[in-house]
Amino acid sequence: MSVENRQKGIRELVVIGAGIVGVAVAEQLQYRGHKVTLIDRDPPGRGCSYGNAGHFATDVVLPLANIQTILSIPRLLMDSLGPLSIHWGYLYKLLPWLVRFAMAAWPGNVEKSCRHLRALNSRSIESYDRLLARIGLTELMTKRGALTVYERPESARKNQTTVDLLKEHGVEIQSLSAAGIRALEPALSAGVAGGLYFPRTAHTANPYRLVTGIAENFLQAGGAILREEVVRLESRSDSIHIHFSSGRIISSQRLIIATGAWSKPLARQLGYRVPLDTERGYHLMLPEAGCDLARPLVSFERSFVITPMEKGLRLAGTVELGGLQAEPNYARADILFEHARSLLPGIRHTGACRWMGFRPSLPDSLPVLGTAPDNPRVAFAFGHQHLGLTQAAISAELLADQIEGKAPEIDLSPFSINRFQ
Repeated sequence: MSVENRQKGIRELVVIGAGIVGVAVAEQLQYRGHKVTLIDRDPPGRGCSYGNAGHFATDVVLPLANIQTILSIPRLLMDSLGPLSIHWGYLYKLLPWLVRFAMAAWPGNVEKSCRHLRALNSRSIESYDRLLARIGLTELMTKRGALTVYERPESARKNQTTVDLLKEHGVEIQSLSAAGIRALEPALSAGVAGGLYFPRTAHTANPYRLVTGIAENFLQAGGAILREEVVRLESRSDSIHIHFSSGRIISSQRLIIATGAWSKPLARQLGYRVPLDTERGYHLMLPEAGCDLARPLVSFERSFVITPMEKGLRLAGTVELGGLQAEPNYARADILFEHARSLLPGIRHTGACRWMGFRPSLPDSLPVLGTAPDNPRVAFAFGHQHLGLTQAAISAELLADQIEGKAPEIDLSPFSINRFQ
């Protein structure tokens, strides 16, 4: 049977990937008048977007690849349940990524990544304001800032270089005493030594409902969502052919790959090599936590975050490098409760549930965002690492501008997939 007989017409524009980035891109393009089809093997938001920390982390402009991280790796790897771990059986496959990561940690490269991350993050809250107002979900973003908590007095001194760097890049930070930080969050332990307040950040009390809400609005406005698994892409002179595991084939005039940690093989089928790998992220959800917070708390010493959600407190964080195939190590989720108990002595474990998802990570901590330089029918929006939630709405706006032939508000060349060629 010919392709022409098997497909149901040529779609104007297809977005593959129904996480927060993909649904934001699809909604933005539809809002601008395009006919958009969104494709994913799973329902919207069931991947990494389901279990993220819910933090619009506009303050995170320091890339993971930096000299401080490199110097701390030997110590961190000694603790299998610490902030960073590696599946040693995956190390051989990870080595090329680690080499690029080390190169990205050179001071000049760090400075560039900081500037480019700040360019996205500084516009992210306002882009969400536009998106959520448009679809009637403004209640899903809470603007009370976030706290970084110190448990030891010397931590403020140890963190000062980072604080100064963040301020240089325009991040607003207020230093707080122990009394000041407990005035904002009375549930905190009396042993907390102080911390930092980031007033320009925000959080969502339900990241999954945020994704599904955008997707539902997209459907109601006439968009199409296909539950299919994409197995092969073919670039033709007049279209992109999309092959599904079901045997079905459709074609599209324009294609956006936004499949997060699964983007690498799809990009390669179109001729683009990208050093994408996976950070496995864990959370522990506490539906009966027994204490309340008004905003996210980040532990400086323990490198994890606690976020108030509609259904309790979510403990999330840590970095585990292990690819897409290894079984979850849920001890990494369980240890988060022990960390949280040091900060919130009244916290309870009743009804706790664990989760693991895959963060799409590139060595320089920058996403791949923009149209393919040599193929205007293809565009990319993946690799946002810890900042997929934060950067989804602004990524959608910038990418839509470029697809429509307009000059985006910021230069997208630093995010081009060609930076790895």
